[in-house]
Amino acid sequence: MAEQRPTRVWVMRSLYVALCLCIIFMHLLPLAPATTRWAPPDLIMALTFAWAMRRPEYVPAIYVAGIVLLADFLFQRPPGLLAALMVVGSETLRARAHANRDMPYLVEWASVAGVMIGVAVALRLLLAIFFIPAPSLGLVLIQLTMTIALYPLVVLVSHFLFSVRRPAPGEVDALGHRL
Repeated sequence: MAEQRPTRVWVMRSLYVALCLCIIFMHLLPLAPATTRWAPPDLIMALTFAWAMRRPEYVPAIYVAGIVLLADFLFQRPPGLLAALMVVGSETLRARAHANRDMPYLVEWASVAGVMIGVAVALRLLLAIFFIPAPSLGLVLIQLTMTIALYPLVVLVSHFLFSVRRPAPGEVDALGHRL
């Protein structure tokens, strides 16, 4: 049986944090004009959900909460709202990761798309309930569509560049637990 070494887990967790920080940094660069008619995809969401489906141990809930909370502060979004929804979404996918291991890729993509849509709808509803100004529905739909469409590319890059693959049957962690 193949074994997942603890150092590999910590290296991949550090890589996840570094990739998310790079994404945040790129969003903060003043490269785009002040007014745009489209919203870029949420790469942090796509990366988090891809890794949560393939290797849940690489994206613990505290890391997801911390990264998205930092993004909330830096992007001037309501602090903690998207962070909480992302934790719920990633934990939902983490719970399904074992069952989805044997499913075809399209089922995985549909599951992740459903969770992304659920996060977007819940965010929109909570913003309305608390009377917080929300971005236009058109921009939210464009961002959601682009994030869902970009998910396969994130999975490919994660698979081939960072070796984030689904666990093989019989693969165990350092403590002997099945992955």
